Amino acid sequence: MRSYPYDHVLFQPGQICRTCNFVKPARSKHCSVCNVCVAKHDHHCVWIMNCIGQNNISHFLCMLLSLSILLTYGAYLSYNLLSRALQLRASGLLNHESGTENWSSGLTWSMYASHWSWALSQDIRIGGVGLLALLTAPLAWTMFLYHLYLVWAGMTTNESSKWSEWREYIDEGLVYKWLGNANHVPAQSKDPTTEPVVDWPIHSDQRLYWSEDGRPPGAIAMGEDGISASWKPVHGLCEISNLYDLGFWDNLKDIFCPM
Repeated sequence: MRSYPYDHVLFQPGQICRTCNFVKPARSKHCSVCNVCVAKHDHHCVWIMNCIGQNNISHFLCMLLSLSILLTYGAYLSYNLLSRALQLRASGLLNHESGTENWSSGLTWSMYASHWSWALSQDIRIGGVGLLALLTAPLAWTMFLYHLYLVWAGMTTNESSKWSEWREYIDEGLVYKWLGNANHVPAQSKDPTTEPVVDWPIHSDQRLYWSEDGRPPGAIAMGEDGISASWKPVHGLCEISNLYDLGFWDNLKDIFCPM
């Protein structure tokens, strides 16, 4: 409960998990597959058949990086071995001689593909592993780079999905932001039992309102200019601050050395 504060945008205090029957901490989510609430839930990973969250996100990032490097090296190593076999075939020698013209010089694309087909058929084990590594390496790198982007943005995969929903509401003109006095934010007083004090570097009194009819709230009147002057329409996510974004290096530090 004291790991992260509630931002009152994506995560509201006092929300009860209907399955686990306890107050959901900020940034948590109930996984229907694992049947548990996961702290700082990112996603349920089918690669490891487990949820990625606060306690294992650092290991997951290291796994993605090491897997990406391993697949890339496997594809490169396979290419070198098969290319050497093609070079020996082209030169007609038992051993590779330095300075020999490259086997692919002067070949058309069809002849080039034919030579590689021969090389793959000659050593199906190296060729099969090399093709597998070549085809899957981009997937691993894409997954790693995407999570690196999430670290930069101070989000999890789950939170990225929630922000996408807010973007849709903003595009429809249904979201308003309170711009009144910070001492008159239209919100209930904090209950320490459901919203404990958290030692977090960033503090925000940001309050958003989602309107079903596209009009600002009019039930509460406060502020010198009245409610219409205190609630302003939000035109983009750039106008909303992400409480959990501390900057790339601090976000990375929070993953490997949680506060």
